[in-house]
Amino acid sequence: MDERVDEARRRLAELRATPQDAQQPVEQVPSRASAMSDDERVRVTAVGGRLEGIELDARVLRQNQVELESQLTRLINTALAQCRPRPRDAQDVPPVDVNGLRASLDAALNEARVGMQQVTSALGEAVAQINQRAVMRGTVDPPDFEGLFAQTRAALDAVSPSTVEMAAEVWTMNNRVYAKATSVGHVSRIWWEPDAGTAEITDGLVQAVNTALTDAAAQARQAGAPSADHTERLNAVQDASVAQLRGYVASLQALMSNVQPK
Repeated sequence: MDERVDEARRRLAELRATPQDAQQPVEQVPSRASAMSDDERVRVTAVGGRLEGIELDARVLRQNQVELESQLTRLINTALAQCRPRPRDAQDVPPVDVNGLRASLDAALNEARVGMQQVTSALGEAVAQINQRAVMRGTVDPPDFEGLFAQTRAALDAVSPSTVEMAAEVWTMNNRVYAKATSVGHVSRIWWEPDAGTAEITDGLVQAVNTALTDAAAQARQAGAPSADHTERLNAVQDASVAQLRGYVASLQALMSNVQPK
């Protein structure tokens, strides 16, 4: 029973402490990736899910800006996707299973109930035998495992790994270059002032895109973190379980210390 309870607590702690996007180990594939336009006038390089550089032939700035933004956005996303660390196969890295954790707690409760019945029965027989030769003052009430379990289940039911996709917008180069990205590593929009030069566009976009990706990921982690109220409830359940067990031991000690010969 102790092993099951310890395992359930360990898995619950992992679920509380680990953001959803960091629950699975990752493998790097590959370390660097590039995407290039058909005419080879636009090239994007990315490393580890972030932009490393953008190369623009100055002649591409003569074309329609909206079309160029669309083309460059597509190349950026292609390069990011190719170099982004990917989760291992699901068969190799099982995700945290909240339902499985609930099942473990159910099993722990059943074993605790059976164990407590055995302890209570044995204690009752011992008290009866002692009462034949001595007087015992006091009673012993077993811990309220049912109540503790109900509180734990209620706290666990509130655990819901966040799947909300967050987005962040960033302006750079004195608000002349703009990028919007999501927490899943996708760039949804880029823009620059029509009179911006090649270096201003490329350097500004690298900075804006990377900052937007980082900010969006941070927002997603924050959204997935347990609330202060939820953490307080979990701590209260842990404190209550320890207090009840200590009280049970203390009552047993008091009962035995008050045995008086008849």
